[in-house]
Amino acid sequence: MKQSIDNIPELQDIGPAKQNSPGVQINLKRVVDRIIRFWYIIILSLLISLTIAYIINRYSPRIYPVKASIIIKENDENVGAKFLYNNELINPYRNFYNELYIMKSYPLLQEVMDTLGFEVSMYREGELKTTEFYDPTFPVKFHILPKGMRPTGVSMYFTILNENTFTLQYVGADEEAGKKFTSLAFNDTLRINGFYLLLEKTRSVREYVGQQFTIRFNDPLSLAKIYSSKLGATFAQIGASVVNLDIHGPVAKKEIDFLNKFIERYQFYDVEKKNKVATMAIRFLDEQLLVIGDSLNEYEDQVENFKERNIITSLESETDRLYQKIEAFETQKFQYRLLDNYYKYITELLKNDQYDGIFTPTSVGITDNIVASLVTTLIQEQTQVKIYKSNAAERMEDNPILQSKLKKIEFIKGDIIKAIANSRETHKINIAFINEQIKLVEAQLSKLPRTQRELVDIKRNYGLKENLYVFLLQKRTEAGLSRASTTSDIVVVNPPMAGGPISPKVKQNYITAAGIGIFLPLLSFVLLELFNSRIQSREDIEKLTSVPVIGGIGHNSSFDQLVVNSRPKSAMAESFRALRSNLNYFTANKDHLVFMVTSSIPGEGKSFTTLNLASVIAMAGKKTIIVGADLRRPKLFDDLGLTNEVGLSQYLSGMATREQIIQKSKIEDLYLISGGPMPPNPSELLIRPAMEELMLELRKTFDFIIIDTPPLSFVADAFVISKYADHSIYVIRQNFTPNIALQSLEEFYQIGKLTNISILFNDLRKSGLGYGYGGYGYGYGYGYGYGYSSGGKNEKAGGYYSD
Repeated sequence: MKQSIDNIPELQDIGPAKQNSPGVQINLKRVVDRIIRFWYIIILSLLISLTIAYIINRYSPRIYPVKASIIIKENDENVGAKFLYNNELINPYRNFYNELYIMKSYPLLQEVMDTLGFEVSMYREGELKTTEFYDPTFPVKFHILPKGMRPTGVSMYFTILNENTFTLQYVGADEEAGKKFTSLAFNDTLRINGFYLLLEKTRSVREYVGQQFTIRFNDPLSLAKIYSSKLGATFAQIGASVVNLDIHGPVAKKEIDFLNKFIERYQFYDVEKKNKVATMAIRFLDEQLLVIGDSLNEYEDQVENFKERNIITSLESETDRLYQKIEAFETQKFQYRLLDNYYKYITELLKNDQYDGIFTPTSVGITDNIVASLVTTLIQEQTQVKIYKSNAAERMEDNPILQSKLKKIEFIKGDIIKAIANSRETHKINIAFINEQIKLVEAQLSKLPRTQRELVDIKRNYGLKENLYVFLLQKRTEAGLSRASTTSDIVVVNPPMAGGPISPKVKQNYITAAGIGIFLPLLSFVLLELFNSRIQSREDIEKLTSVPVIGGIGHNSSFDQLVVNSRPKSAMAESFRALRSNLNYFTANKDHLVFMVTSSIPGEGKSFTTLNLASVIAMAGKKTIIVGADLRRPKLFDDLGLTNEVGLSQYLSGMATREQIIQKSKIEDLYLISGGPMPPNPSELLIRPAMEELMLELRKTFDFIIIDTPPLSFVADAFVISKYADHSIYVIRQNFTPNIALQSLEEFYQIGKLTNISILFNDLRKSGLGYGYGGYGYGYGYGYGYGYSSGGKNEKAGGYYSD
């Protein structure tokens, strides 16, 4: 009868059949066992991590924090010149939030860099690391002269030879690297590759002779950007005007000097900003005083000439009344002229976009609320635009806030020009009215004698210019007092002070290193267990299948396949005797039995088990024959010292008789039917009636028949042969057989494709928590022999196993 084998599923296509089979789990016992067995790996990892932490703590640069605090006084706190007079030049408006942006603005910080000389950095090279050298009292000052290009990014070795000379040598990987300039003199201008240097010696350099430094030329703007990002400026609390400043760096003294100079420059900026309006007003008033002063001198000369030519030196009462009246009208006209001059001055600045020279009309005693309000708003918006421009890292076109401010300034500019135009039209009307009134008074004066009229004209012009000169001089004095009495609103609360190093964090680094040193090995142990998809213990077997376990075989450390014959008293031989005994419980001690030995994949010890099981049975006086049903890879004959010239394949093909294929081994009562030469159709041969006839004849002749079959995962031969077996032994190997193999076995077992089967756990060499077969000795399970013994020790890996 020919049996179809097409419907037999492959190993990889079959899922787990046991409903309670768990998914991916971690066996904590095995993890703990690895920790115990490989404790030295944890110690080694801990030592390595602590060594790395020591190197980091030893050679990382120490970073020190430097902190200071300042207070920005409220406007009513800074009375200044207001104590003397109502100072219109002091702007009462201050946006404290803008101050934080001003503090971190690039132009302000760049001035600090230039003042401190940070554009040149000095370093000392050690054996393992290079540290910055900063000493404000260093006897040599480096000056980069402006007449050449800047050596930005250039590094050079600087060595002092004696009190008068030194050397410079290029550092780097470019074409200038290694270029050396020797015997250069202090206090002398040096021209090196297009830039000019002056090394000024301020005192004796004896203590530094022979020492080598590395000097690096930095870009002040780039440094300003770095310090802008490093500098911390925050209000102490909401609503407070106290600002906390902090910065950190490897040289505490350098950062302290920076904060001191920064606060000093910020105070100067605050005073300069306040004096800016006063300075522009003084310039405008000086121009007006110069013009009026010339006119006043001219009229003084006219008065003197009149006195020389005429005896009249005083006016009559009526004449004096008309004179005072016309003088008042002229004063009003001058106020309008002064305002018109201011309007011309402001308009010219606005048309040329010169916003820095703009000041409010109240600064020079002019009252125009509309224009004054618009000019004040323009000054405030322009100040914010300058802040944004100084801090903008991107292009101005890409900054939406800056673009919005610029558009607003353009709108305010247009409103100011329109307001000035309207005011000037109104002033023309007022001046025309004043001129009419002056004409009426002059008509009354025309009736007076000529000498009286001439004296009135001279005194009128002289008095008008004199009053205007005094008025402008008073405003000039007020502006000067304002500028002289202005003090900064920035007051130091806490001067810059350095704290302990914040980096590296020595204790934290050691704790972190210790944690990593312990955690990484533990994590590797967990991952090894998590991703290990191979059978490790009897517990794994019981989780994956309900097929019973018949026994366990230890690790074979030798290359001898016939262990029970060569070492009959070894623990390995005892484990096969235990297997023989356990088979009796599954077969009820019957005679003429057929055992099939199979596995899932090659290398699990199927053939090794077949040889030794058959040998131990034969050594018990039972006539035993091994049938090599693995027609594709016959190999049992070689271990028994027999041949493969005639075998099962030739018998099934009708090319040999039963007597011809049976070979007697050197072991008493042990016979072999080898697989024979490999046929082209092994599976078809095994389902021929000749196979069934052979098994019937062998049952009559032999007490035990051990059939060695191919692995289940490759071919279906084992399923075909299993119908002849009274019991099947499924061999698995510790840390070799994949979990999916047992899941497939469970599927075959549940659907009845494999019955009367048990599992033999082979190559047991891992012992401890969560490993192995579950017990040592020979008395596990069904009384004597159900178990295995490893000989009291874990035998070395590298032994020989055959399929």
